[in-house]
Amino acid sequence: MDLKRFGHEATGRLVPISVDEAGRQVDHAAFVPDPLPSTLELSARTWSDVANAAHLLGRLDALAKELLPNPMLVARPTIRREAVSTSALEGTFAPAAEVLSSEIDEELPRSHAVTEVINFIHATEHAIERRATLPISTRLACELQRILVVGTASEDWQAGQVRQTQVIIGPYKGCSVLEASYIPPPPGDLLNDGLSAWEKWIHAEGDLHALIRVAAAHYQFEALHPFTDGNGRIGRLIAILQLIDYGLLTEPLINLSPYFEVRSDQYRYLLREVSTRGAWDEWISYFCQAIAEQAADAEARIRALLAWRDSTLTMLRTTRVKGVAIAVTEKLIEYPTVTVKNIAESHNVSAQAANNAVTRLVDLGVLSEITGRNYNRVFSAPAVFDILFRGEASQTRTSRPGS
Repeated sequence: MDLKRFGHEATGRLVPISVDEAGRQVDHAAFVPDPLPSTLELSARTWSDVANAAHLLGRLDALAKELLPNPMLVARPTIRREAVSTSALEGTFAPAAEVLSSEIDEELPRSHAVTEVINFIHATEHAIERRATLPISTRLACELQRILVVGTASEDWQAGQVRQTQVIIGPYKGCSVLEASYIPPPPGDLLNDGLSAWEKWIHAEGDLHALIRVAAAHYQFEALHPFTDGNGRIGRLIAILQLIDYGLLTEPLINLSPYFEVRSDQYRYLLREVSTRGAWDEWISYFCQAIAEQAADAEARIRALLAWRDSTLTMLRTTRVKGVAIAVTEKLIEYPTVTVKNIAESHNVSAQAANNAVTRLVDLGVLSEITGRNYNRVFSAPAVFDILFRGEASQTRTSRPGS
């Protein structure tokens, strides 16, 4: 970590650390962020970005309330889209179809990448369920991290707890502290006190706009880096939870990670710039631009999904399709992958009736078989997948990079 970059405008202080590297003690420094400010001076342009993001979030939430009797109809696939993209941002690439197929058929073999993505889905669902009983907190973050690492290489003795070892962030795993791009606070009182202050700041009354609070809290969580793994994914999930807690959204209808994924260098650069020179204005502007673009994107996808559903149902009824096939189609936005078994169970019909419905929907192009097997087949709605995942950078790569 280049210590010379931390000048008088830095939003924290450097503290000495000593790290064991292959039996050799290396002395360096870690960055400890100051508590978050109660006021911030922002440019007129950034205030415009804040206002635009708030407007588009409000429009998205109003649209969902108007058009969706059950917002989870769209929130459920949105969560899965976020899971795929937020994992890709951390170097874990899994095809969306493989993730959803594995989720619906637990007997399918899972790659490590798919396991991590599904763990994020479980963590998100846990966070939503816990909202009524556990506010955003270090305790909640620890619960989410434990879920996130289940069955992965990161499931070790520190899973589900604030780290007790020093971590470094660099160009590759295992790099030296001298090669690190960022070194967060050492474990112990400095880290624990920082998390306590972060938690209190999130829930304190203040004059800062809610979106500024979300952006600032996200920076602080990333700067503290409280876990050995999963910090980025948990931090972005907490940002969505804050949008809901602050009344900007009713349900998790927005994906932040796709925006950050295609601008990952800028995302990480601006986070570092807040630390090194107090670049709050640039960071908050960038964050609110992400909110605005993704809110508009979510609105467009919701409209496209509903239009597809309505036109498809009209086509089916015109061709005299009825019964189970209609019921399945009505739920394909929420559940774009199905099996004969799960249709039979969820719609309380026989396996034969479920199979007949699937066959009819395949013949009409509504469903497509995606495993290539003659047994335990999984079907998806290709049009729904296209709407949900079109333009996703994460879907152009399927392997984990070396860094």
